[in-house]
Amino acid sequence: MSREQWFQVLRRQIKHSCGPGWGIAERNGDCQLTRRFNEGKQHGNPRQSVMLGTGWSATDSAAILTAVCSVKELVESRHCSLAEGKALWSAREAAPASASKPVADQGWPLVVEEFIASRANRRGTTLKDLTCHMRRALETLDRKPRPRDGGQLMRSYAAQHFARCRPGNSGRKTQLNNVSGLLRFAVKHFGYDQRWLPLDQEEIRGLIGVDDRPTEDALTPPVMPEDLGNLLDAMRADDKVSLMLATALVGLYGLRPAELGALVVEDGDLKVRSTVKRNSKTLGQRLKAPRLVQPLDIPGREGEGQRMLMLWQSGMVQLPAALLKRINEVDEKGWKPIGDEFRQQLERYKPWQSLVAKHPGLTPYSLRHGWAWRAHKAYDRPMAIRDAAALMGHSPQVHHSTYGRWVDDAGLKDAVAKLKATPTSGVYPRKDMGTLDIPKESL
Repeated sequence: MSREQWFQVLRRQIKHSCGPGWGIAERNGDCQLTRRFNEGKQHGNPRQSVMLGTGWSATDSAAILTAVCSVKELVESRHCSLAEGKALWSAREAAPASASKPVADQGWPLVVEEFIASRANRRGTTLKDLTCHMRRALETLDRKPRPRDGGQLMRSYAAQHFARCRPGNSGRKTQLNNVSGLLRFAVKHFGYDQRWLPLDQEEIRGLIGVDDRPTEDALTPPVMPEDLGNLLDAMRADDKVSLMLATALVGLYGLRPAELGALVVEDGDLKVRSTVKRNSKTLGQRLKAPRLVQPLDIPGREGEGQRMLMLWQSGMVQLPAALLKRINEVDEKGWKPIGDEFRQQLERYKPWQSLVAKHPGLTPYSLRHGWAWRAHKAYDRPMAIRDAAALMGHSPQVHHSTYGRWVDDAGLKDAVAKLKATPTSGVYPRKDMGTLDIPKESL
C-alpha cells in the first residue's frame, strides 16, 4: 500500500475540523479553497472558490489548515460569501504583529488608516474632525489599561477626552459616532471579533449625557451694544481695519459669518444671495431671491452700518485676505470654511479674547445674536418678530424659539418701567380701599 500524500492527510483534517463541503486543491502552485453547497444536485451543487495565497507544499500544510478554519469561521459568523470571508481573513493577517503586542493592538493603525480613506469623500472640515477623533481613539487604545472590547474603548475614550466637552453637547455625539463607525468597520472589513462592536444606543446616550443647565444659560449669549462698539473701536485703533469691516458687517447687519461670501448690493441695499450649493441634489430646486439685510446701529453711533457698507462697496477697505481666499474657493469647498476662517481670525484677536473672558459663552455667532437683541431690546419700539425673522433669514417660529427666551430680571424690570411710563387713553381713579388692619405678628 502506497503512503498517503501530505495533502490527502490535510484534506481529512479539514473535513474533520470544518465538516463536509470544504475542500482544497492545487492551482498553479497555490492552494484553492472550495466551498460546496449541498442542494441534492450531486456534481451540479453550487460552489464558491478562492485562492488562499498560502503556497502548496508539505511545509505549508499547517498554514493551509489554519487559513481554511479561519475563513470558515468568518463566513459562518458574518453570514458572508467565501470571497468576503477570505478578504476579511487576509486583512486581519496583513495587520503587523510584534513580540510585545497582540495582532489586534498592532493592527489598529491600519484599521484607522483604511477607515479614514473610506470616508475621503467627506467635506474637508468633517474629514479634519474625523482624523482628530481617530488620533484620539489610537491614544485611548495605547493607554493602559488597554481596552479589550468596543465598550471599554468607548468608555475610556469618553473618560479621557470629554473633560472640556459639556454633557449633551453635539461634540460628544459626533465623536462617539465616529468611534462607533471605526469599530463596526474593524469588525466588518478586518474580521475583528464581535466583542469589538460598539455600545448600544442607550449606553451611548449615557456617555453623551444631558445638558442640565437652565435653558437661558444654554443659549449662545449676544454681544451687547456697548461691547460691540468698544470692539470695533479697538480694531480701528489697532489698524485691524479689514477685520473691523468683517466684524461690523456681521454684527451690524445680523449676518451669519459664512454669508460674508454671499453679499451683493442692489439699488443701494445690501442683500445676501442664496448659499445653497448647486449639485445633483439641488439642481431641480429654485434658488431663493437675495435676502434684504438692514443695519441696526448701536444707539449713539447712528449711521455706522451704512458707512461700513460704503467702505466695503467702494473697495477702500477689503475683507481679510485669508477670508477672501475662502470666499473664492466656495464653489470647490462650500460655505462653511468662510465662517471657520472668520471665527479663527476673531479668536486670535486679544480684545475679543478679553471680551470672551468677561462674558463666558460668547462665540463669533454672538455678533449675529447681538443684532436680534438690539431689534427687540435696545430701542423704544421693538421690532416685530416676523420682520426680524425675515431680515435674519429664518422663520418666525425659529426666531421665537431662539431669541424669545432672552429674559432676565433687569429686562423684566425695564419692560415694566416702560409700560408704566406710557400714558393710558383713559383715567381709572383709585377706589377707597379703607384701612387695612395688618396683624402685628405678621410684620
